[in-house]
Amino acid sequence: MSSFKIMQLTDLHLGPNHDEKDQQTYQLLEQLITTYQPDLCLLTGDQIWSQGVLDSDRVYRELCQFLNQFNTTIATTFGNHDTENQFRRSDLRAIEKEVATHYVDKKHAKIIDDKEAYVIEIYQNQNLTHLIYVIDGGDYSESAIGDYAYIHPGHVAWIEEVESRYRQKGIVLPGHNVLFTHIPIPEYQAIEHVQNFHGIYQETIGCAQVNSGLFAQMLHTGGIEAMFCGHDHDNDFGINHYGIDLNYGRVSGFNCYGEIQRGARLIELIPNQPYRTKIVEYDQRF
Repeated sequence: MSSFKIMQLTDLHLGPNHDEKDQQTYQLLEQLITTYQPDLCLLTGDQIWSQGVLDSDRVYRELCQFLNQFNTTIATTFGNHDTENQFRRSDLRAIEKEVATHYVDKKHAKIIDDKEAYVIEIYQNQNLTHLIYVIDGGDYSESAIGDYAYIHPGHVAWIEEVESRYRQKGIVLPGHNVLFTHIPIPEYQAIEHVQNFHGIYQETIGCAQVNSGLFAQMLHTGGIEAMFCGHDHDNDFGINHYGIDLNYGRVSGFNCYGEIQRGARLIELIPNQPYRTKIVEYDQRF
């Protein structure tokens, strides 16, 4: 059976000035997408930095237009830097709907507090082989607890709601499903107690201080075998935590902090088999 290839791109941090670092980021996108030809490019937040940028909508529109040249489906969620000025997540979604020509078909979308969760269905030979869950976890804490937002409890419950809809229609739920968001959940901190892991761990986990139960929900439903996030630019590790893989992507943008080589994470979904993944790096010689 053939596989379905996802390229996770994260933390592009495109700015308004088209400086040299932004040009490098666009060159990375062109090189990696052209070289690896993924079926889906999934951008996991902080596509732009918007603090103090009055026309960040223009920056986002230009990114969408740039991605239109590639013969690959595009999916997105947002991070803590995408909507720090006057534009809201709904404004960015409206730009995607207006401009993006290869945007993914969202299933079972649910918007809570302007944050959207949705499902991408993967079929092979008319059989549903995988579900890809995408959850916008928000940006900053709205309370005095910690710096970053937690996954909304309504979106945690939404996972069970989605799966119930499939069961009610008599559809057998596939296993080996995956989930994407921007900010890591608290369980990523288990890296502190792991001696053997894959990848780079050079930065404290920048997660919410409140645990809203997403990991427990994934354990309960049982069909999600891995999740992927961005946010911390000097991490790209993956660990297995109670049977679920917790992975970072590789930082893709040049206009932000981080010492590790820019690149992306490739994820290969194979029917009835565990996923495969690897990091790919941008080659600045070309």
